[in-house]
Amino acid sequence: MGIDHHYSDHMNEETLLSQLRERYPEGPTIYQLAPIDQLHIGGIKASEKLLLQLEKIQPKRILEIGSGTGGLMRLISNRFNTEISAIEITTVDITHRFNTLNRSITELFSKDISVRIVTCDAQQLPFADNSFDCIIFQHSLLNIPDTEDCLRECRRVMDTNSTLLLHEVIQGPNPEQMRYPVPWARTADQSHLLTLRELTEILEVSGFTLDNTDHWSEEALAWRKRQTSKENNTDTPTKKITPISPTQILGDDFNKMAPNLIANLSGGSIEVWQLSCTLQTA
Repeated sequence: MGIDHHYSDHMNEETLLSQLRERYPEGPTIYQLAPIDQLHIGGIKASEKLLLQLEKIQPKRILEIGSGTGGLMRLISNRFNTEISAIEITTVDITHRFNTLNRSITELFSKDISVRIVTCDAQQLPFADNSFDCIIFQHSLLNIPDTEDCLRECRRVMDTNSTLLLHEVIQGPNPEQMRYPVPWARTADQSHLLTLRELTEILEVSGFTLDNTDHWSEEALAWRKRQTSKENNTDTPTKKITPISPTQILGDDFNKMAPNLIANLSGGSIEVWQLSCTLQTA
């Protein structure tokens, strides 16, 4: 099964959009959308940490690779529309149904957001040289077979004085204990995790200087445990309302993915890191 099928074959976008329209007639907020558009480990709090980096570098032309349903780009646009003038955001994802759903959710969220959404393979970016001053990966490299090709493409489309931000799942010290399915892969052949050393070496070969690393695994594990507690909460109001849930994106397998994430983080099969890089100078 290709990675496009991993994501698109289990989506229930018609029901999801209908629920969003019915439940939030004035339009959902960022936090109301979080269960289905902040699917990475750490959720919306992890995305807000990336925003702290953006506040420092203040980019004008952002490319997000592997944008999924668009949660990060909506968060960026919502936060910086008033703080950064004329910011341009482009998002790419290889799963076309993600991009279609991204547009529909964005329309419900705000008609004022203008984002270019492109379906493409990140190993062959359809953009001119020097098009962006910031590229963001959030749990995206783990689905890309050739990391080196992808990062070389990133370098090509990045302008001078650009920043590469990575919030990624990394192979931990005990990969033999890895449990599947996980949100990014139902089987091992769909997962392309690298060790931190491997990723660092590829970044250097691809023309990047690693400026900062931040190990998030402990915080990520605590977040996943809290989320599991919320998802397993059996307290329901008298009038039952179907919750907005990751299962509407990932299918019923999410009920196995969530505990597997806890086991993989606890057992050291995976780690979560944020990396900040700049282009190497000649």
